[in-house]
Amino acid sequence: MAIFGHDLEISSVVARSVTSPWYTVFENYASIQNKLPSRPDEIPLTNNKKALEFVDHFNDSSHYVADGRFRGQNSTERTIVTELEGETFLIPPRVTFINSSIDRFAEYIDQNDKFDLIVLDPPWWNKYIRRVKAVNTKAGYRMLTNEDIKAIPLQSHLHENTLVVVWCTNAPSHIDAVAKDFFPKWGVELVASWYWIKITTNGQPVCKFNEPNQKQPYERIFVGLPGGSTLVKSFPRERFLYSTPSAIHSHKPPLYDLFTSKFVPQEATCLELFARSLYPGCTSYGMEVLKLQNKRLYELAMEDGDDEDA
Repeated sequence: MAIFGHDLEISSVVARSVTSPWYTVFENYASIQNKLPSRPDEIPLTNNKKALEFVDHFNDSSHYVADGRFRGQNSTERTIVTELEGETFLIPPRVTFINSSIDRFAEYIDQNDKFDLIVLDPPWWNKYIRRVKAVNTKAGYRMLTNEDIKAIPLQSHLHENTLVVVWCTNAPSHIDAVAKDFFPKWGVELVASWYWIKITTNGQPVCKFNEPNQKQPYERIFVGLPGGSTLVKSFPRERFLYSTPSAIHSHKPPLYDLFTSKFVPQEATCLELFARSLYPGCTSYGMEVLKLQNKRLYELAMEDGDDEDA
């Protein structure tokens, strides 16, 4: 059960995000051609006005105290619905979550805890986001310098085959920081550079590649392993993942199923830092750790165990 709030166990919850109509991750472009829905009359995702308006309304109307410090857990095999500060959240099975700033990491994560997979999606320092945040405090998020990220003591939480996965922008200073600063400090070597290609529901990139001074239709995923890892030689150095992006700013596709199906044990111990949502079987840590678990972001189908024929 979750630690806080008035919790309600329900027999089954089916939830579908209303901000991302198609969120399957394909590992190669050929698979897209066979699996994409055939809807030639569909409006391209780059013109998803309705979803963007929904997200703007959600950001303006939702209440989440990012400065709050709390932790919770759902050790059951059922999703739990809970309330906090007037909002309703969905808590998946087998999760632990901590809402706190990253500088308190050592207070919440036991120094003896080791993880099979650690995923980071850092709030990279970005001048544009700072300007937006100056106008609308709910539009931006708190950013960290490269030194702040480097200071996270991940080296204490690795075993010989721990995968460290970092989502990275295309800024040269951030790319260099991962390979030359973060990974050496944490005791891992860069073994792979993967790419997430953002596509429309018709399978086309959301924008052109390599346009000067413009956003690119991809983001980088850097993977590190400890130097003596037995996985180093067999781990794929490059891979391209394709999916439609969420309408929610900076919301990445989940990578857990991909990694647990091929590179780490099925019952892997996972840690996600700078999390804004929860994933079954994982420990999630961030200043908005429950924000994207808000019930308003999902369409729910609740099945009552006593009404199976309904």
